Formats: sequence, structure tokens, C-alpha cells
Amino acid sequence: MWALRWIFTVVVILLILGFALQNTTQEVAVVFLKGKIETGPLPIWLIVYASFGLGMIFWLFFSIFQVLALKNEMRKMRASNTQLRKELDNLRNLSIEADAEALPAEPPAALPAQSEEAEGEKQ
Repeated sequence: MWALRWIFTVVVILLILGFALQNTTQEVAVVFLKGKIETGPLPIWLIVYASFGLGMIFWLFFSIFQVLALKNEMRKMRASNTQLRKELDNLRNLSIEADAEALPAEPPAALPAQSEEAEGEKQ
């Protein structure tokens, strides 16, 4: 796998170098803000690479905020998970006998519908 990564890297570097060497004679002037800021003639490969670099910095800036938001969400989820695990462990450790002692000793009274059915069966 590492060999494929190196081969891919070398191919990309050769493509970038080839682009730069083929465009050494072409020059462009960049105009910002409707002519208020204008550069002198610059090689086109320099403009392309500078644009790419600025785009990467822009992407990095916004992705940092996304990563921080995801880490915050993960921290909240882990805290919630820890709390739920503790609650589950406490519920697992409850004694069944203690629950049985807490129940009333006499059976619950029959519901009115059940008592009418029982009287009908007796007759």
C-alpha cells in the first residue's frame, strides 16, 4: 500500500512540474477590485498555484471549526453514554428479593369488569 502512495505522489508531482514548465512563457496580470489593485505580469503557473494554496488555507480554516464542533458532540455523547451505562449497571445490580419485599402482601383487588364476569360464572 505504501508503494502505491509513493507512486501516486510521484505522478502528481510530475504533472505539476510538467504544467509549470509548459506555461513558463505565458504571463497574466491579475486585477482586484475593478482596477484598484493590479499585479504586474506574473507567470500563469504562479497564479494557479497561489490560487490553489489560498483555497487550501480557506478549506483548512473552515474544516477546523467543523472538527471542533464534531469533537464537542463526541464529548457530549461520551458523557451521555457513561451516564447511561452507570444507570444500566445500577439497574442490573438491584436485588429481585428487595423488589419482592416492597410489593404488597395481599393480592390486588379485582377490577369491576372482572368481578361481574366472576358473578356471571357462578350463576
